[in-house]
Amino acid sequence: MKNVLLINTGRGETARRLQDRQDVRLSVITTPRYADFYDEGTDVEVVDTVEDLNHVRLAALHIRERNPFDHVVASAEWCVQAAGYVRSYFGLTSGPGYDVANAFSNKFVMKQRLRAAGVPVAGFRRIDRFGDLVAAGEELGWPVVLKRAFGGGSSDVFVLRDADHVRAMATDEQTHRLRTARNPLLAEEFVDIDAEFHCDGIVVGGEVRFAPVSRYSSPVLRVVDGALGSHTLPADDPDAKVVRDLHDEVVAALGLGDGVTHLEVFRGERGYLVGEIACRPGGCGVPATIRHQYGVDLEEALVATAVGDQVHLDPLRRTGHTVWYTLPRPAGKVTAVTGAEELLALPGVLEASVDVRIGDMFTGRADSSVYSGIVVLHVDHEDQIPHRLAEIDRTFRIEVD
Repeated sequence: MKNVLLINTGRGETARRLQDRQDVRLSVITTPRYADFYDEGTDVEVVDTVEDLNHVRLAALHIRERNPFDHVVASAEWCVQAAGYVRSYFGLTSGPGYDVANAFSNKFVMKQRLRAAGVPVAGFRRIDRFGDLVAAGEELGWPVVLKRAFGGGSSDVFVLRDADHVRAMATDEQTHRLRTARNPLLAEEFVDIDAEFHCDGIVVGGEVRFAPVSRYSSPVLRVVDGALGSHTLPADDPDAKVVRDLHDEVVAALGLGDGVTHLEVFRGERGYLVGEIACRPGGCGVPATIRHQYGVDLEEALVATAVGDQVHLDPLRRTGHTVWYTLPRPAGKVTAVTGAEELLALPGVLEASVDVRIGDMFTGRADSSVYSGIVVLHVDHEDQIPHRLAEIDRTFRIEVD
């Protein structure tokens, strides 16, 4: 029997898998919003936020009084640092400790280490107060990208044009969450991008065992109101070769021994630049795409590397490309929406989910983490992708007040 602590927020798939395993005695640290992910009888400690490492530590101490754990699992971006802290605090050896987990989740530390190792990254500065962005912009050159040093997706990411724009946004409601965040901010040099890629790896014993590359349909920061996606690239694609090599350099520079990675790389007039890397499976349709194209389960690999299970890898050699695509979710009250069954009837579609219902109300800023559902499809040739996505756009309709 494996005694496992899961630190989790919104990744319900990992929660379900661990609860379904007969060889796992599961304990959980989560936040109030996600407490209902877990079956009755599961040992759950609720904290206000997993960003508060001291509260997470106290919750872990309470759990150990009842159910001592030997392994810690975290698949949500916000939980990676907390999991590394708990592993190091209790001297657990499976999964990344705090130093490595912090380097994978604290983007400032990440960029420091990558730059020191000679990995190409855009210029960056840590920002402790929103007003400090003016000085950083003058040093880096305008425009600049501002984001939290912690967090995933593209929520609370802004491009600031100049000092006047910074001053205008300093009291804007859009930046309220960013300005009141309880962690540092990161300012980055804005880089013109003509393509963005992601590489989704599995690392065992410090060796990269699996690292396929995909290309985003559009650079993520250009996506508004859904319509984000990517497609797999063949191993001999020139871009894939470069991105794979960068992935190996990044894993070595940050010292990952065992885990699952999601790396993002930009290509532009300055060549290839590493954006950032996470120590968990990619979001949206990435795990489903990798499963269909290569027969590799990233969620399973994440759990295996965290709890000391053997990782079995025998990737498929499937031709063509597997594609994922998000469906738009505009703000307002939903009055009509297309069902998943209509999307599943389209040529090449492998999976389709629609997660909104009539009567749902949505507000707030649209970004790449806001969508109504996901479609996964397979095409034989890359030039078919725009036509298939256009079919999805014609078929899917969502109406709001």
